[in-house]
Amino acid sequence: MSVQNFLEDNRLIEDIFHELKSIVASILSSVELIALYDGKQVEGRITRQTEAIKSQVIELDFQLQNVRIVQYMLNKRFAFNRKQTSLHLFLNQLIRDEPYDKVLQPVTELPAVKKVIDAYIDEFVIRQLVLNLYFWMNRHSTSHQLPKLLFSFEESYFEIRGNFYANYFRDTDNELLNQPVCYLMSYMAALHEGSFDLVMEPGKNVNVVVRIPYKAGGLR
Repeated sequence: MSVQNFLEDNRLIEDIFHELKSIVASILSSVELIALYDGKQVEGRITRQTEAIKSQVIELDFQLQNVRIVQYMLNKRFAFNRKQTSLHLFLNQLIRDEPYDKVLQPVTELPAVKKVIDAYIDEFVIRQLVLNLYFWMNRHSTSHQLPKLLFSFEESYFEIRGNFYANYFRDTDNELLNQPVCYLMSYMAALHEGSFDLVMEPGKNVNVVVRIPYKAGGLR
């Protein structure tokens, strides 16, 4: 996917703003339902609504980080800070640390490794790339099937593979694939001289493959 001039397209800001409004609306709706259920015999419903609020707050935290990184990019003040990182340890911590552990652990496969694998990455950018991929896939997945995230470690690059069954797709305009967040993820991969490929297969099955070289100049 091309990342050229994607920041000049205000659809990215509009999409993030729309997601923030939707999250706030969902939180308010859950709070109103909790107030309605209070004191009534509605076993389990208050618990379900509080869990829904927790989930929405987790996504709100993630989207606020998106706002920050996009604002820095638009203001030309984004400091890309690559450093040598113990990759498996970093990814394992991302998957297991709060608040994202409850959403990432059930959908992620991170294979064990026998040796230390270092990568020259900006940890914040890779973190946002992984979270953007998860939340985007989850938003567009069918309700009965969770998306999947699979990490693998090749000779010169590590791979993030996402897979989900889309809840909608129009072949005529590639609506699902031509969303600004896809260009944001592609941009984050390109900052690391990596690649971002997105393929729609028959049956609304969507595959995303992100490849990030361990070292600068390692992927062509």
